[in-house]
Amino acid sequence: MGAIRFLLAITVVINHTGPLFGLVFTDAYIAIKLFFIISGFYMSLILGEKYVGPGSYRLFITNRFLRLFPAYWMILALALAVSLFFRLFLDSSLLLSPWFLRQDYLNPVSSALLILANLSIFGQDILFFMGLAKDTGALYFDANALLSPQPAWFFLLIPQAWTLSLELTFYLLAPILVRRRLAVLLILAGAGFAVRYYIYRVELPIDPWEQRFFPAEFGFFILGILCHRFYARITTRAMRPWLPKAVTLGFLGYLAVYQFLPGGFAKELFTYGLAIFTLPYAFVFTKYVTWDRTIGELSYPIYISHWLIIVVLRYYYPQELLPVLSVAVTVAFCFAFNVFFSNRIERYRQKRVLAAS
Repeated sequence: MGAIRFLLAITVVINHTGPLFGLVFTDAYIAIKLFFIISGFYMSLILGEKYVGPGSYRLFITNRFLRLFPAYWMILALALAVSLFFRLFLDSSLLLSPWFLRQDYLNPVSSALLILANLSIFGQDILFFMGLAKDTGALYFDANALLSPQPAWFFLLIPQAWTLSLELTFYLLAPILVRRRLAVLLILAGAGFAVRYYIYRVELPIDPWEQRFFPAEFGFFILGILCHRFYARITTRAMRPWLPKAVTLGFLGYLAVYQFLPGGFAKELFTYGLAIFTLPYAFVFTKYVTWDRTIGELSYPIYISHWLIIVVLRYYYPQELLPVLSVAVTVAFCFAFNVFFSNRIERYRQKRVLAAS
C-alpha cells in the first residue's frame, strides 16, 4: 500500500501549494481521512500479528511513539533552527512569526501550553478550537476559532501535525478496539458518523468540527479496522492472481483523476467505500514489494516536513514554481531523511518486537 500512501501524502502537499501541472488529485481532507482508514487497517493488522501476549500493550504504544516522535522532533528542531536563521539574517521569521508578532499577547501559562503542544503533539487538534485573547493573553474556546482575531493554532511550528494528535489518541484505544466483536465496531462507527451528522445539522463550522474533532473522525479509524476484518476473510479464499494488482492500480488511477469526476458528497462517500474494498487487495499485492514499502515510508516524513519546505521555497521562488519545487525538494529531502535517520529508528523498533516474541 506504499504507493497509495505516497500519493495521498503528495496530495496534501499540492493542496498546500496549488495544483501540480493542473492536478490536485483529491481534497486534502479526503486524503487525511483515507490515511485514518489506512491507520485503522494497519493497527488492526499488527495488533493481531506482532503485538500479542503479556506486555504487548506497552510494547505497541512505545513502538508507535518511536515511530512518530523522533522524526517529528527532528523536523520540529529543523523548523525552529531555520526560522531563527531567517529571523537573524533575513527579513522573515517564517514559522516563528506569530511568536514574535504576538509576544506581547502571550502570558506565561499560554506560552507554556503552546510550547507543550508543539513538543508533545497531544492537544494540537484542540488548538484549532481556541483563540488567544489580546487583552489577557489567555487561551479561550471559540466554536469558530479559525475566524477568531488570533487563532491559537498559528503558534504551531508544524501545524499539519494536528492529525498526529488524533492518531495518537487512536493508538491508545486501538488495542482495545481491534479485539471487539463486529457488532460493537459497527455501533462505534455508527456513533462516530452520527456525531458528524449532528455537527452538520446544527450547522457548526465544517472546519474545525468535521475536520479536526476526534469524535467526528473516530468512525474512519473504525472503518480501517473493519477493512482489516474484510482482509482476513478474502485471504482465506482462493483469489485470482491478477485481482489484487488490478484493484490496486484501479484505485490509484481513480485517485489520480478524482478531481475530474462528477459528483460532490456522494463521490466522497464512494471514495471511502472504494478504499475499504481496495486496501485488503492492495496489501496482498504489495506486502512483499520492496520498492512499494520504500516509497510508502516516505509518506510520514513528507507529511510532517512539507510545510517547512513550502514556506522556505515561497520566500525565494514565485508561486508558479512552488508546486513542482515543493514536491521535488520534499521527496528528495525525505528520502535522505529516511536513509540517515528514520531507517535506524525503524530497525530499533523491529528489534524490540523480535526481542519480545
